[in-house]
Amino acid sequence: SPKLTYAAIAAMKQGYVDEGKPVLLVDAGDHIQGTAYGSMDDGATIIELMNVVGYDIAIPGNHEFDYGMENFLELTKQANFPYISANFTCRDELVFAPYVIKEFDGVKIAFVGMTTPNTITSSTPVYFQDEEGNFIYGFMQDETGDKLYAAVQSAVDAARAEGAAYVVAMGHMGIEESCSPYMSTEVITHTTGIDAFLDGHAHETMACNEVKNAEGKTVLRAACGTKLSSVGYL
Repeated sequence: SPKLTYAAIAAMKQGYVDEGKPVLLVDAGDHIQGTAYGSMDDGATIIELMNVVGYDIAIPGNHEFDYGMENFLELTKQANFPYISANFTCRDELVFAPYVIKEFDGVKIAFVGMTTPNTITSSTPVYFQDEEGNFIYGFMQDETGDKLYAAVQSAVDAARAEGAAYVVAMGHMGIEESCSPYMSTEVITHTTGIDAFLDGHAHETMACNEVKNAEGKTVLRAACGTKLSSVGYL
């Protein structure tokens, strides 16, 4: 099937807006790399396109760092939309806000971001180090996944305390065994308070499946392929 274009996505968003519907357009990571446009200028054109289309929120995927940390952080300043991540740190401080709250008709919806801790090894290690070779950037990686789960839970709890009626997780996590203990399904089973999980990283297309959280409540999980193969609808 033909790939979607940013123009088609812009038209899709505008179509819903014209119908009077509140629309948020979000991206679950790996947008600046993987296309000729991306490699042509290290992702600058992609950010320009996303600005024109009207993206509302994005999270960093592991490939956001392929052109170096300074380049990526500079691109986030050029973006007209916030990047969020509850587990991306520099010297143990969060680089971005862990979540953002959007309000429609008085209803607050929180979006909580996260990036697979495997990024530290799947992208170029030197990008996460200082001049002496010490790792100063990280993704709360550990053997068990507990650091990540705690960071996500903390962000969800803070968003709920701020009045969020719904919490949508935006994760660049995936569901392959190699992603464990950081699979999106594992984040869901180890936390409470997430209503839906929009997943990236795995390149699978999953319309919607149901995963039980730590309290046994149902969380909807969706993923929509790779390289604009499809657009997810929640």
